[in-house]
Formats: sequence, structure tokens, C-alpha cells
Amino acid sequence: MTRMSDQIVDQAIAWRLRQDEMDASGWQAFVEWLEADPRHAEAYDHIALSDGAAALQPLAGTVGRLPEPANDRGGPRIHVSRWVGGAAACAAAVAAVLVMRPAAPDLYTVQTAAGQTREIALGEGTRIDIAGGSRVVLDRSNPRQVRVERGEALFHVRHNAAAPFTVRSGNLEVQDVGTVFDIVRDGPRFSVAVAEGSVLFQPRREAVMLGAGARLEASEDKAEVHVGKIEPGLVGGWHEGRLAFTDTPVPQVLSEIERLYGTKLVTDPGLSTRKVTGIITLSGEARRDVPHIASLIGANWRVDGERWVLSPNGEDQP
Repeated sequence: MTRMSDQIVDQAIAWRLRQDEMDASGWQAFVEWLEADPRHAEAYDHIALSDGAAALQPLAGTVGRLPEPANDRGGPRIHVSRWVGGAAACAAAVAAVLVMRPAAPDLYTVQTAAGQTREIALGEGTRIDIAGGSRVVLDRSNPRQVRVERGEALFHVRHNAAAPFTVRSGNLEVQDVGTVFDIVRDGPRFSVAVAEGSVLFQPRREAVMLGAGARLEASEDKAEVHVGKIEPGLVGGWHEGRLAFTDTPVPQVLSEIERLYGTKLVTDPGLSTRKVTGIITLSGEARRDVPHIASLIGANWRVDGERWVLSPNGEDQP
């Protein structure tokens, strides 16, 4: 065996460990690395032909070690499979992998204005009901991967164990276990509520299981997570004009109503410290809904052009 440098051995180990996560450009770079120097293919073949951690014992006259595994739950296991052939066979095999790897994402965006809703059918019984003021990114090449950038969406998912349905929002992730669930993204604030079945929150990290009637709220900027309860029938209630709140600040309640129904609501600073707990039923017609909202939160209301202004009781009546 040709004597080779520690650097080449380290590079070969790095390429081997990266392969499960490489995209097409990564595979192309790997082929180019193999072809750049015969010692590259020799080092890679030596590592790949052996099994387990023992495969990475130093080559003759070299030093090479696997990185220490992360001390995570269950600990990652490194499996080194057998590889046959030298540089030419290796390059050919990689070329085949390049052809067989999934197509690059074909992303498209669905965006709704305040008060507008939209239904997206993804096939196999799965659909998304998108609420007003929302932005959702989908992938034509993989309809079971969705990203909620802002707003709210109600998911009706047909479970497929071989292809889990995953929703991402910022750095947070939810994976279905056959279910109906609602997701809200408002700045750093994120929540998921489950009506049927179960979901996994952060499946590749904490893996918090949420069943029907569970509601999780997270603040991504503060790394805070709270789990509570909700009546399953109220999950996605916005679709039928029913909104449930638990100790929610009035400005947040009004912001949600404005997003969902397009009603332009302005609140006086005197209401900013008040909180709402309960169910609000709305018709979607401001002239009926605003007086109802005002009575529930102990406020007066008045019309200012296209805006509805709410202020604490005791100020000018409308």
C-alpha cells in the first residue's frame, strides 16, 4: 500500500461520513477529489472496505481517527459499509448515485391576504387549509415537506410510515403520526395544536409526542416551550369562526382576528395589559363582531374610517 499523508486519510474519512447528507454538488465534488490523486481513491477504498470503527485504524505510516460520537440520546452509530473497486469503479458508482438521487426541490409559495383562505390538496387524502395572512412554501417534488413562514394552517394528513409528513417553521419541526393538526407562526411565536392522532415536535431532537387535545407553544427567540391542553374540537376552529384563547394578551387577540378576517382593529394602550381566556365566535362581519369582541374584553369601540378602535371602558362611547 502506498504511504500517504495524515491529511489524505482525514479527507477520506470526512468524505465517508458526509455521504448520507450530500447533495448533487457534493457528490460531484467527491468524484473530483477521487480523481485528483490516486492516493485519494486508495485511502477511501481502505476505509470503506473495512467494517465499523475498526475500519479506521491508521494506515501504514499514517494516523487517522473517527471524531468522537456526540453524547446524545441513543448515541449516533457509524456504519462503514463495504466498497468494491478503485478510483474508476468508485467514480462510476458515484455517478450512478448522482442519477438516482431525488430531484432538487421544486418550491412554490402559497400566500393569502388578511381575511382570505385557501385549500391545497396534496393527494392521497392529505390537504392543507391555509388561513388569512399566511405564507406557506411547498415542494412539487416532495409534497410531504412543507414550510410555514407565517400565519396559520390546518393540516389533514394521511399517514405514511415510509414517507412521514413534515412541517418546518424556522428552526422548529413537526412530524405527523397520522393526524389533524393546526400550526401558527407569528414572528418568533410558534404553536401546534392536535385535533386527531399525534405529532412529534422536533423529531430529530427532543421528540416531544403530542396527542389529540395537546397544544404546544414555543418562542424560538427565547428557546421556551410550553405544553398545555385544548378541546380537540376547537383545533382549527378559525375555519368555522371559533377562536379559543387562554390568558392571551388583548393586542395578540386583535392581531389574530385581523389576520384571519381582515378586520382592521386598533387597540388603545390601556388595553395592552388585559388578557383573554375563553372562546370567541365570529361571523366575519365587522359590524357584528367588533361590538361582541369589545363586550368580551370590557372595552368600548368606535369607527375611524376603515379602522375599528377599541379603548377601555370609561372613555368616550361610540
